Amino acid sequence: METLLTHVDLAPTLLALCGLPIPTEMQGSDLSQIVLGKSKKGPDSAFFQIFVPYAGDGTEFPWRGVRTERYMYARSETKPWVLYDLRKDPDEMKNLAENASAASIRVEMERKLSEWMNRTQDSWSINSMAPVEDKGRLYRFETFYTIDEYLKWEAANPSLVPKD
Repeated sequence: METLLTHVDLAPTLLALCGLPIPTEMQGSDLSQIVLGKSKKGPDSAFFQIFVPYAGDGTEFPWRGVRTERYMYARSETKPWVLYDLRKDPDEMKNLAENASAASIRVEMERKLSEWMNRTQDSWSINSMAPVEDKGRLYRFETFYTIDEYLKWEAANPSLVPKD
């Protein structure tokens, strides 16, 4: 059976499968009924967030995205970035983000993305252009839980900072 899921769905699903309560503040969907074959109805979309650029895959800016069974849509804070019709273009070769004929699809995907951002309280405010994801910066010497925490450590330890 196919269903949309992201890594944040794993914890609530596993807790439910173990018969344990799911904390109310925990994000993600409980997909245990799908795993057990008791339901076929999963989420109608999945949400993605990237807060910093990542040279490792060529991502030059923070972005947010939403995926449905048929479409993949992502945008930067300032404009749409990619829109793919996965039924017609499963290899994501034809970007429809700026295609006038896909305007109604883009509006619908933008609505879904806005719903996710509202639900997760994502206001774009935690974005950063610091290359903290590259070269293991966030976990090479210590584990940093915020970008600010890493940047303070970086300023205090310039000889340990990976050179780009």
